[in-house]
Amino acid sequence: MSRTIEAIMRHMAPPASRATHQSNSVEKLEKEITVKKRHYIRSESRFVRTMLPFHSNIRVGYNGTEVDGKSVLDLMTLAPPEGTKVRIRIEGPDAAEAMRTVDQLVQSDSDED
Repeated sequence: MSRTIEAIMRHMAPPASRATHQSNSVEKLEKEITVKKRHYIRSESRFVRTMLPFHSNIRVGYNGTEVDGKSVLDLMTLAPPEGTKVRIRIEGPDAAEAMRTVDQLVQSDSDED
């Protein structure tokens, strides 16, 4: 009976090459952006709404504190002053696409000034 269970477990386990391939596809990107606080809460909620569809882990850091970039409440507690730089760190399978979206978001905020 234990051999049957072992055979089933081996069958259910993913192949080793597949697991290696998945870990190789994880990207890690970082960049600094300058905070423009004209409409701060609106900007935070817009950032979160834009980042939610991505599978990657998105972190925003300021002054030694790092929070979840997909949480409006976390971003509100970070509260960086206007004109300071925050670090955006994105890690995951769609990190490059998420970072391009951050760039577009920052650019569109600059265009509104």
